Amino acid sequence: MNPSPLVLAGAAGIGLLILLELLFGLLSRFGQRPRRPWIYHTFAITVATATTLTIARQIDSLGWRLASSLATLLAAIVGISLVDTLLIQRPWAPDKGPVLPKLARDVLRAGVVVAAALLVATRILDYPLPAVLVSSTVLSAVVGLALQDVLKNVFAGMALELEKPFSRGDWLLLEGQAVEVLDTSWRSVRLRSNEGIEFFEPNSMLSTQRLVNYGSGTAPIGISFHVGLSYDAPPAQVRAALLRAARSLGEPPRGHPPRAFVDHFSESSIDYKLRVWTRDVASLSRFRDLVYSRIWYELRRSDLAVPYPVRTVELKRVRDDQEQHRTRDREEYRLLSSLPLFAGLDRDVIERLAASVRRAPYDDGEILMREGEAGDSLFVVASGRVLISKSGRDLGTGEIQLASLGPGQFLGEMSLLTGDPRSATVRADGPCDVLVLTKRRLAPLLEERPELAEVLSEALLARRAETEATVESRRESSATSPTPEEEQSILGRIRDFFKLQG
Repeated sequence: MNPSPLVLAGAAGIGLLILLELLFGLLSRFGQRPRRPWIYHTFAITVATATTLTIARQIDSLGWRLASSLATLLAAIVGISLVDTLLIQRPWAPDKGPVLPKLARDVLRAGVVVAAALLVATRILDYPLPAVLVSSTVLSAVVGLALQDVLKNVFAGMALELEKPFSRGDWLLLEGQAVEVLDTSWRSVRLRSNEGIEFFEPNSMLSTQRLVNYGSGTAPIGISFHVGLSYDAPPAQVRAALLRAARSLGEPPRGHPPRAFVDHFSESSIDYKLRVWTRDVASLSRFRDLVYSRIWYELRRSDLAVPYPVRTVELKRVRDDQEQHRTRDREEYRLLSSLPLFAGLDRDVIERLAASVRRAPYDDGEILMREGEAGDSLFVVASGRVLISKSGRDLGTGEIQLASLGPGQFLGEMSLLTGDPRSATVRADGPCDVLVLTKRRLAPLLEERPELAEVLSEALLARRAETEATVESRRESSATSPTPEEEQSILGRIRDFFKLQG
């Protein structure tokens, strides 16, 4: 007994439905599950229904027309969804993002659905093409009038996609705020601020205003910093100080060294511009804070003050100023008198040294001295801490951390007394203040009292033995006591450096 055509049609429809569901299961198994699975299930059911009716020779029925129309529209949606999932979203390299931006994907999806609707109207529902076009024109006019603002954003978004003034991951300066571009759509651009707040800016607004694009950080950008200084400060000295502040930030991007310029003359100051290049476009606020901080510390160390406006009247009591100076002199005397290097000196000598030192502030991470560089000054930590390190090339190892010095401790005595290059690198461990005693300040005192050279040479030998013991401990050995020949050598070098009589 042969099966009836209706049974064969039903079996074919069920088989097709099972096949489509198996395909959907395979996609899900391999991590390519469509984002709207209910559309896929509905598509499978309508395709199976239309196929069943076709085999049963019911192609002129209302049910077949409805099922075929729905199946065609869903086929267009499922097809473009699969293309988006398997190709456009780039599943083989998800870190790179989609091949097309969201706006282009939305326009492509809308175009495919409109084409499918025209196919349904003309081929399945048998409407004449001119009537469909006229109806669609009238409908478009009504929709266009109702959605003027939306369409304005759509066309503005298309213009932005064609011109590409920015890309995903770029940082824009929007109304004075730095924001990152996350994605674009048919209506707006999704942005995120440094505070992690996301917001959506309409395409029409972005297309009509001035945009500053900092890029994504792959290419360096130059940031200008403005500072006004006194007319008494020589421009060459100011430019040198600004460049030192910029170089303290680290190695600049290749081919983009910092530059300092005289910008213009204002009422109460000469205005300078320092241009520093960076790739850290995502943290420009922190970068500006760091650069301006380094400028302040460098200007303070160089005795270059930012002047007050000429209209500012500052009144001070002379008695208060004198008291502040006396307090500072007492603190500097206390620090110098506690140093082992000056333990053998008289009170009047230390007082003269205290009057000769200057106070210099340093920011966190700034380098006070670098190993191998020339120097002729002594540093005494007044507040904060500094880290001392030495290259381990001779020992076949990395950098050796020698010590962490706090208030009342000193460094750089060999360079001060003998002119030797710096034997270690010293950097600030947080903000700190140091007292600086230079050869120029110490020389008049040694000329008056040459016998002080012997006292200082003995303290130098003890200090050097202590430092060498720290380095030699890496070789599991300790430093030996200085020999008489070494003592005479140090004393002779001090006398030669300060041109003292033997």
